[in-house]
Amino acid sequence: MSQLRDLELLIESKYPVIAVETEEEDRLYDLLRRLTILMNIPLYMWTPVDGLTRPSQIPRVLGWYNGADVAYLDYGAMTNVAAPILVFFQQAAPATPVSGQNNVIDTIPGQPGYTDFWQVYKVLVPAGYVPNSIRSFEGAMASGFSIEATDIIVNCPVVNPGTTIQGSNQPPVSGWYRDREVFYFDHGANSESEGSVVATPPIYVFFRSDGTMVSGQRNVIDVVPGDAGYSDLWQVVKVIVDSAYAPNSLRDASDIQAQATAGGVTLEVAGIYVNCPVVPIEG
Repeated sequence: MSQLRDLELLIESKYPVIAVETEEEDRLYDLLRRLTILMNIPLYMWTPVDGLTRPSQIPRVLGWYNGADVAYLDYGAMTNVAAPILVFFQQAAPATPVSGQNNVIDTIPGQPGYTDFWQVYKVLVPAGYVPNSIRSFEGAMASGFSIEATDIIVNCPVVNPGTTIQGSNQPPVSGWYRDREVFYFDHGANSESEGSVVATPPIYVFFRSDGTMVSGQRNVIDVVPGDAGYSDLWQVVKVIVDSAYAPNSLRDASDIQAQATAGGVTLEVAGIYVNCPVVPIEG
């Protein structure tokens, strides 16, 4: 039985603590990252200093798009329903943001209702408002200022201070959570949505018939930023292949669909969503 399946069975058995002794921390992290995608559960790390956090570096992963290389960041499993984020604008000029004001959220990783995806709510403040006077949802509601929902969805994963993105110098942005400073990466409003529900195009992930992932096979996507239907959030579709399949023989979504129609592979919608914004291959 594979290490991946062994660990999955231990977690499913509800053991409160599972100890792993290893000198290969990177390999263990990769194993856990793949497992959390399979089980549709988030991956966090705990240290005595920082408490419960995400990993300190967000991995940049290579995949396939129309047979060519594509890169994406892997934030792991995530819900497809956006939470509210408060963004402050001038009441007299509703399209003008309040300079110096951090955005405000009301949930963080590990808390109920957390998601990397946020529906923008505009807080309209009067002239004379001092930036960062409001640092919480409670403060915004008590202010009496007008708050308006928009149809804008942004991908802003909350991370630990000092977190980096592999191969990038992009810094995290400061925000407020219940009067406390938090940090997130701002990947913008690239994802299509319907209300607060984020669109989820397919990402094809390859498995053998015994349930193990195909080692060395990149995932395959069918849309990139700028294409109709693109979203940073993806629905995992399992591509189940036989033992003779050579990794990366399939690199295009249309070829996968053709193989499925011909009976060469089996497709299975996993009901799992992953936050993987497509980014430049380098930088």
